[in-house]
Amino acid sequence: MKTSLPLWLAVVFTLAEPLAVYAASPEVANIRATQRAGTKLIDIYYDVTDTDNDPLTVSIQLYNNATALPSFSVTGAVGTGVTVGPNKHIIWNAGQDWNRNYTTQGRARIVVDDQPTNPPSSSMVFVPAGFGTPSWASYDIFTSAFFMDKFEVSKSVWDTVYNWAITNGYSFSSAGTATGSNHPVTGISWYDAVKWCNARSQREGLTPVYYANAARTQVYKTGQVVLDNNWVSWEANGYRLPTVAEWIKAYRGGQGAGHFPWPSYFGSREDNINPSLANYSSSGDPFENTSDWWSYRNTTPVGYYNGSQTPQGSNNPNGYGLYDMAGNAGEWCWDREFTSWYSSYAEARDDNSKGPNYGQGAKRYWSGGMSYWAFGDMYAETASSGYSPASASSSDTSVGLRCVRTR
Repeated sequence: MKTSLPLWLAVVFTLAEPLAVYAASPEVANIRATQRAGTKLIDIYYDVTDTDNDPLTVSIQLYNNATALPSFSVTGAVGTGVTVGPNKHIIWNAGQDWNRNYTTQGRARIVVDDQPTNPPSSSMVFVPAGFGTPSWASYDIFTSAFFMDKFEVSKSVWDTVYNWAITNGYSFSSAGTATGSNHPVTGISWYDAVKWCNARSQREGLTPVYYANAARTQVYKTGQVVLDNNWVSWEANGYRLPTVAEWIKAYRGGQGAGHFPWPSYFGSREDNINPSLANYSSSGDPFENTSDWWSYRNTTPVGYYNGSQTPQGSNNPNGYGLYDMAGNAGEWCWDREFTSWYSSYAEARDDNSKGPNYGQGAKRYWSGGMSYWAFGDMYAETASSGYSPASASSSDTSVGLRCVRTR
């Protein structure tokens, strides 16, 4: 329905599309929205049912036609712990997120999930189902909920698993590099990262995710095998690399848009980069080595921006509790590179997209808020810079990893 508010309010919001339901239960219906008279607040209502009456996790994505809108300032029946019932109410502060704008093509999508949200360990956080929208695309990518490491994998965590792995049938091309044991491990190839995920799983008694054959009978432990998407046990409870779609979703921390994982909707990237929130070239942290921009020696400890940094500042995880999504080391993702894949191919828009199952050689994407500090602030933002494909066998002293687990 279209509101009939005067234009000086700067925001007019139209709700034109009901939710596409992704599971039989829970179910969402009767979505509607109005702009609150005399304000820049949008009241969004929906009904939700669930046969099990489980606590629900609700995600919302707002659009101007097909373009995602910043949706950081939403309150009410959204997030975790939502109960079933009619007339569930979400309030969007459009004046905060999208001030002095106008649309007659506003849309809202709501996703409701009733699966458990408790992370399997204190080192991981819950990332709810929802939509991640890269700024270079005019579409959103739906991802199911998953768990993700709070921090980039540190050298000490890497070494613990690595030492176990090499005595249990694994081989790696690199033992990894780092400034110190509490800094992110870098200098590892994509193959090393994938095999390390399997070793971490087996060491903890979990089911490994990656296999070296189509029958999934041979756990991937050695060599450089160009893995097929279908050789992956995506539903296994072990550790794996995030897909690009998952990484985008996690990066934003619940924001619908913005340059960085903190509120940064307006202005340029340069207007919103903040050295007190992320480590990048010339950010001024005490670990910088200005005579050597190209080595791992410019990383900060994982989770450094937790309030105890120097100079002391605020605790700066993103909205999901993830640290260093922008800044510090880059992070390997699962997806195989293919020219213009994410902007040109319809399959890239599929729910839970895993990227192409073919491509140019064995290149894979790395991201990390494009946190490639060696190139300065231009790479501290994932959304505008995109993702860098690199040979799966290559290793870089600025690229490491962060793991996810399927629920």
